[in-house]
Amino acid sequence: MTGVPAIPPGWSGWRLRPRGRSAPIVPDASAQEIYAAMIKDVVSPALREQGLVGSGGRYSIKSETHWALLAFQKSWYSDRAEVRFTVNLMVVRCDDWEALLHEHPYYGKKPSATITYNDPVRHVRIGELVDDLEDKWWCVFSGQDMDAVQADLLGDLIDVGVPWLRSQVAETSAR
Repeated sequence: MTGVPAIPPGWSGWRLRPRGRSAPIVPDASAQEIYAAMIKDVVSPALREQGLVGSGGRYSIKSETHWALLAFQKSWYSDRAEVRFTVNLMVVRCDDWEALLHEHPYYGKKPSATITYNDPVRHVRIGELVDDLEDKWWCVFSGQDMDAVQADLLGDLIDVGVPWLRSQVAETSAR
């Protein structure tokens, strides 16, 4: 045993998979540009209609007592040909956050939904809240049907993600 962790089965196949290259490529629109336009033109307005504030893939519910955050996370392997992303949700009372900062000052003044913290911070990926209860990643690449991707994403955000944030705020408020 060398002390080097074993590569999980199937990892190489996933890492070297075809990544949207079989779809027709629009030369002037990279996957990154398509993703950025989707966040700006579709996701941000939809989340603002739900009462969230923010932009650029980072949103929050206005609250004096809680941090209730929703953030998009892109895969490390995203590139010009393909962007893979998921959604992280996080809720913590402001006073609980301040107490955590005394123990862990390196956490920073404001929490991030893309980082997993100690209790009492509640953190979940959106895939854990939908029917299949597994990590869920969407994929954007040039030439794909973006209407289907956007409909699935917005359905999960509005029907599951935002209600989870609100329920966690209400549940942790009742102390």
